[in-house]
Amino acid sequence: MKPLLPILMALLGAALGVFFAYKGVDKHFLSPCKVYGPDSTLPQDYMNLMTALCGSGFTKIVGFFEVLAGLLLVFPRTRLLGTILIMPVIGTIFLFHLLIDNRPDELIETGIPLAATVLILLSHYKDWRFMLFGRR
Repeated sequence: MKPLLPILMALLGAALGVFFAYKGVDKHFLSPCKVYGPDSTLPQDYMNLMTALCGSGFTKIVGFFEVLAGLLLVFPRTRLLGTILIMPVIGTIFLFHLLIDNRPDELIETGIPLAATVLILLSHYKDWRFMLFGRR
């Protein structure tokens, strides 16, 4: 089982890296910010917040960090840095959907990358524990 773990983490890191890089590029070039009509079934708070985030350019900044972290996640040497960089982003996105959007399908779509990011972070425990405890 031990030799299989690095291979699984490499595949998971590469998949997450490609996913986040695509999502970041999507925020910049592929998908314009959505305009919600009065007949939308989404919660009003969700529509208001998304309109504000898109209008202010905040989603472009998030997209930049998604691309950067995605590229870092692909390579084993920088995977921990990419994981640390993307953790607050995916955590915030998950909490946004949990607390404001509250659609079960969105919770699953954001929960899977969050769980994968936590798994990668936990697999690097030996690398980052010295920051917390001062020893390797």
